[in-house]
Amino acid sequence: MKSLKFLISVVVLFALIYLGDTYGLVGSRIPGMAALLNPFTGVWQQAEALKVAEDEVIIPASVAGQVVIDQRGIPHVFAEDESSALFLQGYLHARDRLFQMEVSARATSGRLAEILGPDLLERDRTQRRKGMLVAAQRTAAAWLRNPETSAAINAYCAGVNAYISALSPEDYPVEFKLLGFAPELWTPLKSALFSKSMAETLCFRNRDLAATNARALLGDTLFQHLYPAYNPDQSPVISTEPWLKQEPVINQVTSGTTIGALSFPELAQAPEGIGSNNWALSGSKTASGAPLLSNDPHLSLTLPSIWYEIHLVYEGINVYGVSLPSLPSILIGFNEATAWGITNVGQDVADWYKINWTDTTQTHYWLDGEAVAADIVKDTIYVRGAAPTIIETPWTVFGPVVYDQPEDEYYNLALRWVAHDAPFREDSDNVEAFLNMAKATSLEGYIAALGAFDNPGSNVVYANQANDIALTVTGHFPVRHPQQGRFVQDGSKSANAWSGYIPYDEVPRDVNPPRQFVASANQRSAALSYPYYYLGSFDDYRGRYINRHLEGIENARPEDMMALQYDAHSLRAEEAVPLLLKALAESPAQGKNTSKGIALLKDWDLVYRAEAQAPIVFDSWLDSLYKLTFDEVYALNSEDRPVLFPETWRFIELLRDQPDDLIFDHQSTAQKETAQDLIRQAFEQTMAAVSPILEAGTTWSEHRGTHIRHLANLPGFDSGLIHSDGAKETPNALSNNFGPSWRMVVSLEKPLRAWGVLPGGSSGNAGSPFYTEGIEEWSKGEYFELSLYRKAEEVPARQRLVFKREL
Repeated sequence: MKSLKFLISVVVLFALIYLGDTYGLVGSRIPGMAALLNPFTGVWQQAEALKVAEDEVIIPASVAGQVVIDQRGIPHVFAEDESSALFLQGYLHARDRLFQMEVSARATSGRLAEILGPDLLERDRTQRRKGMLVAAQRTAAAWLRNPETSAAINAYCAGVNAYISALSPEDYPVEFKLLGFAPELWTPLKSALFSKSMAETLCFRNRDLAATNARALLGDTLFQHLYPAYNPDQSPVISTEPWLKQEPVINQVTSGTTIGALSFPELAQAPEGIGSNNWALSGSKTASGAPLLSNDPHLSLTLPSIWYEIHLVYEGINVYGVSLPSLPSILIGFNEATAWGITNVGQDVADWYKINWTDTTQTHYWLDGEAVAADIVKDTIYVRGAAPTIIETPWTVFGPVVYDQPEDEYYNLALRWVAHDAPFREDSDNVEAFLNMAKATSLEGYIAALGAFDNPGSNVVYANQANDIALTVTGHFPVRHPQQGRFVQDGSKSANAWSGYIPYDEVPRDVNPPRQFVASANQRSAALSYPYYYLGSFDDYRGRYINRHLEGIENARPEDMMALQYDAHSLRAEEAVPLLLKALAESPAQGKNTSKGIALLKDWDLVYRAEAQAPIVFDSWLDSLYKLTFDEVYALNSEDRPVLFPETWRFIELLRDQPDDLIFDHQSTAQKETAQDLIRQAFEQTMAAVSPILEAGTTWSEHRGTHIRHLANLPGFDSGLIHSDGAKETPNALSNNFGPSWRMVVSLEKPLRAWGVLPGGSSGNAGSPFYTEGIEEWSKGEYFELSLYRKAEEVPARQRLVFKREL
């Protein structure tokens, strides 16, 4: 058999070498490809390892404990103390997700060129200049100064390294063989890097530069008209208002000195729509009389999943949920008395400052009329197949100067970002916060545990068996004056720096509110009366729809919560379709198949069902209309000078309330267009474009094109097309590459019951039966019941890993 593998491998390898030499398809990855196809140590090793898995495996270790792998491949950890439990968690993360952990740390710190070559050099340079490595170094150092966190993170790293140290090259995950490199030992710095990668995804989004350019090019009056800062239809996260009333100020653009248009490209940011849903119902609104808690964080969908499902039992603690490979403890989950979940706050905590250099050497900058020396951070970036690159990043009082501005320029942009800061409390931090959440059994324990959480800002929902429900807008949020951070600021004045942070006891929080539920879906945190100015990227549809639904619900069951998580009703379509069809009825469209498009929309129930076609027509129509409306804004926008575009809610508001607004008039034509004219024109364009798609029988799920791809985009390692209801603005917020990355529903009855599902299993090995586990159930809105077993013997075992302490 092995001789046959060898022959096949040699034939395939030489074919790839030929293609690489002839067409440049493989290039420097040939060593990795050769290792991948080695018949004795390559990918075949992964496939055979699965066949010989034993029912019980004895593993010598520095701790004692037992891991029971259940029938879905989920590990249940039974340990004698917290340190042992975290050691075993680290071991399991490495066993199942080693490549994911390694590549995530490298991507964040700017070390991908080491393994992938010069094509990744520019990305690495940006990560270093953005301060990702410095931020992680500060955080890791703070963790190690805190005795509790230091013990936890060191135990976790020891578990990871116990697994890595036992590996031989033939045991490396297939991606290491493909790319031709070996895993490094794990360190607290690598865990901190992963923490910063989550901050990069969830709290780096900012539009200062694009807003500055839009304001400079359009003028204050038109900018204010197109870009109001507050949606008057918002239904904020926090329903109560325990703060003093004050006049709203955030809708006004303050006059005064402004910075003109700036020719800098925006850094890559997480796409709009990355967010989550969570809510909790009081027992007064449920059939059981006990609270119901639900959470579904929306993130990029990858194989393996960003989450790792796990159950930990130690020292009287019994906690179940999802963890992040690279970090100890559980971030979203439940214990025997409480449950909690997380959504992204969406507040902007990153500001840009225009730095004025004293000369072209870019070593000193002006601050309050004095020349101040920048701190120069030197970095060496190693590049596979090329010489190392040395970069120097100036750091100002605000933060790092990120852009590589030509040396003959006297200005640049510095970044002030909350994720650059070390944990703000010396006695606690994010790691300890979630370890304490796992132990909390009361409302007071929940509030105390979150006090040290800094970033990314999160709406943490909570419920317990004492019938308490709560939601806290948790994080370290800067104190700003009105409009601060909305535009690029003058970095020559220290008065423009943040003046502090909002105290924890003044962040928005709901505890057992009169409406008998709490909920968040990335909408604004609080009403205009909240005394602290804040800004950000906020959802305008899911939050309102979910709040409306929960307001009217009575005698709710877990199945009702599952149905709401899978709900694909579009509030955006609910508000836009009637006015679009009304305008079209008054000014009929011409062209082929327009009547078919109208019929589809008239019969549509506004639900983005997988098999429907109406959503294709609506989305295409609204997109076309948006581009026709804001054609002048599109003309101003470029990669080197980005311009902010108006929000969808404002666009629909203008269509509804001001259809004769000048924004609908095309300046290039003699006649004056109105919204009605553009609606008709956009519909004609849409039907000309989508008619072939409709005639071919293409469904919404096919048009949306959702795939769960391998995290390194390796071909053949993805899920195939996902057939599921949902769209970006619906509660089941599904797009082509992101969506609900974990769904969980918990009933706080006695004993507690819970259900959950991941779009992907525990294993990162594409040859494992647990690689795609759960995707089919997830795509149909189905769940697995989750059990808090107290003893290892209770778990329906597929395999047992017995860790015996070495003498």
